[in-house]
This record gives sequence, C-alpha cells and structure tokens, in this order.
Amino acid sequence: MNERDAVEQARILEHGWTGPEHVLLAVLAEPGLAAETLNGLGVTYQALAERLRSREDDPDLARAGSGISLNPAAQRVAGWARGFAAAQGPGDPRPEHWLVALLYANDRAAMALDPFGVTARALAGALGRRGAPVPAEAPAEYRAWRGVRHVMVAEEERRPVVQVLLRRHPPGSEWRWGFNLVGQPRQCRITAEAGIDLDAIVAEARAGKGG
Repeated sequence: MNERDAVEQARILEHGWTGPEHVLLAVLAEPGLAAETLNGLGVTYQALAERLRSREDDPDLARAGSGISLNPAAQRVAGWARGFAAAQGPGDPRPEHWLVALLYANDRAAMALDPFGVTARALAGALGRRGAPVPAEAPAEYRAWRGVRHVMVAEEERRPVVQVLLRRHPPGSEWRWGFNLVGQPRQCRITAEAGIDLDAIVAEARAGKGG
C-alpha cells in the first residue's frame, strides 16, 4: 500500500483533496489484517465511504477527479507509516503500518472512527491482539472539535495565514486548526475551532503581519 491508493480513494469519491480519511478507506480496501481488524469492530469500507459521501453537500469542499495530492495531515500520516515500517525492517509500509500511523499522527482518523463507536485505543488494542506491532504507549483519545469554522483563501495566501495561526495558536494550545489545499485552481481551506477568530487571522495576514 502507498500514497497512490489513498489518492485513488479520493478520486473515486470525486473529492478535491486527499486526507487521512482517504488513507483509512485505502486500508479498508486492501484485504488483510488491518481491514479484518476494522471490520471486526464494525468499520467497513462501504459504511465509511457512505459517511464521507454525505459531506458532498459542503460547498467549500471542491470536487476533482484527478491530480489530487495529499493534504498536510495525510502527508504526516505517510511519514509516520514509513517510520513504523522502517522500525520493523526493510520494505514498504503494509496496511497495518498505515493504520497504526493513522492512530498516532493526528486525530483525523479518530474523527472518522468516532461515529462507529470505535476509539483509537480500542483499535490499537485490537491490532495488538492480532499480532500487529503497535507502540507501547496508547494513542491519545479523540476530543471532538468545538464549534468548527472554515474560511477559503487563495493558495498563495496560505503561508502568511498559517504563520499567524502558528504564532497565536501553536500546536498543543487550547484551540485547534488545520488546512487543506483543495480544488482546481488550488485554494486553501482553513478550519479552526470557535475560539480562533479566523476572519481576524486572515485580515492580519493580508495586512502583511504574518511574516
């Protein structure tokens, strides 16, 4: 399994981005230990695909059929998957490496699993009982986002906006945020919890104060 499998899942759904949720779909699409573990907990390919399709009424999520690159969250998952695979020896990451990476790299996979009543810790435990190598430390439990808001900015505005966000709300601070590059032509969709004033952040970045 590799990044192209996740991109293919995004293409099938006609999504304009490839995120951790598409990596999870790719894991489910490949028969083996990882998919069997998920299926045993009630998470199936068809059920997850249907949930992701239900987001299609969101006008900000651009549609695309090809040329879909991994968003930053998915890129982080890919790095973790390669790291877990390298710790086990030579070779490309297997689906179980990708699944473990999904549980530890960020909370996007946990967000996708939450409607099924499956926690990251429960899934990590189930993988371990099936013989998959998992870290000794349990993954963090998912905490639902509080009052999600979105803004769309041009791709060239991404860096200054992110710089302001990093300064005001660095990783590990109270309020969370993230971004996706979506659509053709490319735009950047900034997502944040309600405690972050996105309009003020974008205005500050546009005023040239992000650098």
